Formats: sequence, structure tokens, C-alpha cells
Amino acid sequence: MGKTKGLKYYIISGLNIHDNNRGTGALGCGVFSFLKQHHNPNNLIACKIMLYKNPWKFKFRKRRKEIITIAEDKFELYYLYVLYYDYWIFNKISILSKLTRTNCLLKKVGFVAAVNGGDGFSDIYGTETFKNRLFDAQLAIKEQIPLIILPQTLGPFKDAENLKVATRILKYASKVYVRDEKFVPELNAMEVEYKLTKDLSYFMQPEKIDVDIASNAVGLNVSGLCYSNKFRDLSGKFEHYPLLIEKIIEYFQKNSIPLYLIAHSYNYKTPEYANDDMEAIKEVYNKLENKTNVYLIDKDLTSPQTKYVISQFKFFIGTRMHSNFAAIYTDTPVFGLAYSYKYEGSFDYMGLKGHYASVLNIRKMDIPQVISQIEGKYQESIN
Repeated sequence: MGKTKGLKYYIISGLNIHDNNRGTGALGCGVFSFLKQHHNPNNLIACKIMLYKNPWKFKFRKRRKEIITIAEDKFELYYLYVLYYDYWIFNKISILSKLTRTNCLLKKVGFVAAVNGGDGFSDIYGTETFKNRLFDAQLAIKEQIPLIILPQTLGPFKDAENLKVATRILKYASKVYVRDEKFVPELNAMEVEYKLTKDLSYFMQPEKIDVDIASNAVGLNVSGLCYSNKFRDLSGKFEHYPLLIEKIIEYFQKNSIPLYLIAHSYNYKTPEYANDDMEAIKEVYNKLENKTNVYLIDKDLTSPQTKYVISQFKFFIGTRMHSNFAAIYTDTPVFGLAYSYKYEGSFDYMGLKGHYASVLNIRKMDIPQVISQIEGKYQESIN
């Protein structure tokens, strides 16, 4: 096992800069800069605790270091591997817990900072997804380690038991940041202090790449989650979303405005079932009988590169929340196609009320009104 003597850590819970979702990647890139600015962890090294089950795999026997480059800053990130059975003893057998590697590592942790995917502190994606993101927060509570809830959308909660779990975590946290005011009444009822701040992706700088975008182009992000209409607890709620996308394209074609289809959550080599934007935009493009002025951005881009591409559009329409943030934080006029209440909270908080429309359970008869809203905001942006 690799030596960890002398090193002190802070855990970034939910960190994954290599995630399929470029929004999650943007959060991961931004968190280092955010913590440097707000909590100055100079004497601590970022880490993730990783559980593994096979004791014979040598690669898990020592820590692994990754260098994260954010703009001109470089940060060290350590992956600390813990055998699942060691963690089980720590968690279940109190008389032996102090002898475990899990306990040894946690004694060296200064604080835990939790991001939960930006909108994962909620059960909108199901109870299992919500609870799977609480591993490090639960460790913090168990070991009385300071917990920071990083800027994100909190809630909503459909299940009362999930709300109880959330309440316990929020009341324990030493600092709670939020990026919008949607959950503020609940926080006030819990008597939890909070601070409003920008989303973590704001702190991620765009990375310039060689890409040819027309000067008057519109960008359109199509969500694989909505387009497939088969994603977990949201399955069946987007029957007419594909038709809406078709009508948006038709509107800009009729006005001779170049439109670029761009993915924001995808795996370029192994598409994610029912949730892959690249699969969705390819399907949209291939189904078009008239492809005039419609372009497909078929590239495997990182989060900073994607933010740069979005910044090159004259106007942007996004379904993924962080595709919209990429536009907002680069001063690109934007219209959001909202599939949860996180859009309302974030857009309203940033002075963009009316710059979004819900696609959740959208009816066929609603589509002309959404197109009219998009037209209005687009015309505002060019006048």
C-alpha cells in the first residue's frame, strides 16, 4: 500500500472531470478554482476515496496521482484506494473500525466538499441515484469532518424519507452554497444558513480550439435524455420533444440562419443508453430531409473546449443545464429548454426570466408558443 504519511487531504465528493456529461466535467474543473478562492486549502491535497473489491489487483494497492490543469493553475489530485471489506469493517464493526485503513485516511481529511453533479442533491433522477452520491457526506458526518455543500441546485424531493436524509446532511454542513433560490424556503424552514453564488462552471475558463463557426450561427444542444424519452424516472415525459427540435430547426432554416447541433453529455466511443446527446444529434441530423444550413459538430470535446465552441454562437438554445451555463458565462444570448425546476431557479436568479420554456410533458399544441418565445428572444439578441 502506498505511503500517505505526512499528507493531509480534502475530499471532493462527486468530482469527475472525465465524466460523459461535460457539465459534470465543468463542475470538476471549476471546483479547484472555487475552493482556492473561497477556502484557500493551501496545506491540503485534493483526493477521492475509491472502493475496490479485488484484493489481488496490484494497481489498487497504492494511491494514484493526477495533475489537473485549470487555466494557468495546476492542482494535484490523489485517488486513494480502499478495499471494500476494509470499509465494511469500518462502517459495521465499531470495535475494529479504528484499525482500518479507512479510519486512518479519514483522520487525515481536513474537510469534505460535495458537488453531487450540480443537481444530484435531489431525487428527481430516483432515490438510488440520490443516495449513491452521498457516500463522502455520510463519512464526514460519521467522523465529524467539516462538510461543505458546493454551489448547486438543491431539491426537489418527491420522497419524504429522502428529504429527511437531505435535511440531516444540510443541517450538519459547516457551509452551504447554492446557485439559485428555489430551495431557499426549505433551507429557511430547516434554519440552515446558505450563501448564493455562481455555479462552479463559471470558474472554468474556455479552451480555444480550431473550429469553423459562421459569424451569425445559432447553436442547438439536443439532450439524449429527452430525445430518447427512456431515461430512468424521467421516462415517458418528453413525447413531443423530438418534434419541438424539428420545428426549431425549421424556423432557422426558413430564415436562412446557419444552425449547429452540439452535444453536451456523451461518450464518443461508447454511447450511453437513453442519455447520449451525440447519438441524439446524429439521429436528428440524419432524419432531416432538408439539411440546408444545418451542421453537426461531430467532435470529442472536453468541457473547456465545449464552453469555447458555445461562446462562438450568436445565439444558443440548450437543453442540458450546463450547456446554457456555458453560454451565460460567456455572454452568449441563450434560451433554455427546461426539463426540471433547476432551470427556473438559475435563469430567474441571473435575470433571464422568460428565456426558457419547459419541455417536461410538453404537448404538441404547446410547440408553436415555444417557437414564438425563441423567436422573440433571438430577435432581441440581434437588434
